[in-house]
Amino acid sequence: MSAESYLVIGGCGFLGRHIVEQLLARGEAQVSVFDIVQRHFDSNVTFYIGDLSKPEDVQNALYKSKATVIIHTASPAHGLGRAIYEKVNVVGTRTLLEASVEPSSTVKKVVYTSSGGVVYSGKEDITNVDERVPYPEVLLDAYNETKVAAEKMVLEYNGKNGLLTCAIRPAGIFGPGDRQMISGFYQVIKNKQTKWQIGYNTNLGDFTYVGNVAHAHLLAADKLGSSYHYSQLRDPISSIDISLGSHRIPTSSARPIGPNNNPSPEDLAKARKFDSDQVDESDLRPVLRTKMDQFSKESSLDENDNSEEESIPIAGQAYFITNGEPIYFWDFARTIWKQLGHVPPYLIVLPTMLGLILATLAEMFSKISGKEPGFTRFRVAHATQQRYFDIEKSRRLLGYHPIVSLTDGMQRWTEWYQGELEKQKLAIEDEKTK
Repeated sequence: MSAESYLVIGGCGFLGRHIVEQLLARGEAQVSVFDIVQRHFDSNVTFYIGDLSKPEDVQNALYKSKATVIIHTASPAHGLGRAIYEKVNVVGTRTLLEASVEPSSTVKKVVYTSSGGVVYSGKEDITNVDERVPYPEVLLDAYNETKVAAEKMVLEYNGKNGLLTCAIRPAGIFGPGDRQMISGFYQVIKNKQTKWQIGYNTNLGDFTYVGNVAHAHLLAADKLGSSYHYSQLRDPISSIDISLGSHRIPTSSARPIGPNNNPSPEDLAKARKFDSDQVDESDLRPVLRTKMDQFSKESSLDENDNSEEESIPIAGQAYFITNGEPIYFWDFARTIWKQLGHVPPYLIVLPTMLGLILATLAEMFSKISGKEPGFTRFRVAHATQQRYFDIEKSRRLLGYHPIVSLTDGMQRWTEWYQGELEKQKLAIEDEKTK
């Protein structure tokens, strides 16, 4: 428990609810929620109902809650149109930031929920990218355009009147409380479309359990104001193996495992030693960095330098957050279907280009009919493109490590959804008996 007063913007939403629950679980005494509606929580949480784009509503919540930490998760769901994205993501975020730097404000920290999609154009693969990747000139859609605008604002406000800010970029959030993604998977079962596969399932994607995303937000809120010394970049970080079990990672003493085309006799001896499980603790240092690594320059600085200038500030930066367990897209989909009790009888594989053509036709038909398209180019892109991220920055600077594995998260998600389906079924049956 800390002495902070937390205000979770959008705290009744999918992610916001999990953040509030984690704050309460660790004993935080001052937790408030600002949202357009009130639901879910009991008297342990103070509610402020209002419109994020209205200064008077935001100022009222900040004044009454005496918030020192704001976690801003509010964002409309995909598919609602540019106007609502502009209102919430851009105008709402600007309103919140302006109120936070007012002289009367008690706010010291702002953690913003951005998106991995801010570096995604939909035209190119994203393969293990880190935070050095720039925003694309043309983004995938209006949702991601407005998330970029909001993220830029949040980071630009860092340092203004002493305010500390950062942005969390989760990718593919799933878990209990999500009705959008899993409803899409379930609809494919209902439509008897699981036998169709677009692309050849060679593309890895990142999906992130919602509890891990919430955990990352709390870490960021706790860490804002601190820094990470360059000398710590020489320390190894543990492997993420909560789904697959423990496994060893080759180290710089285990060459020629790695990019060594001309191994010396000594290299070969070390490789044999590694393979035979006879590695000394003194050998367990990280694989040597290259210029392609985002921290290669910093890690090569004098390790005896303890000055603050040789530290990386936590504030003012964006952080990718994933489960650290990329998975082939159709493997993910078929696991969800199996956990929902369905296994495709057989597969019909369509080339990606054909899928894009069919999706374009479906979108054209939807414009004519006025119905929401169930098959879009956006979905084809997600099902066929590489889309996974390097999370070393968040692991080192925030101390992030996923607390729920991909496999456990998927099981929790589908079990929750099956419970929701059962509730709906009972409600319908009850209505029929009246």
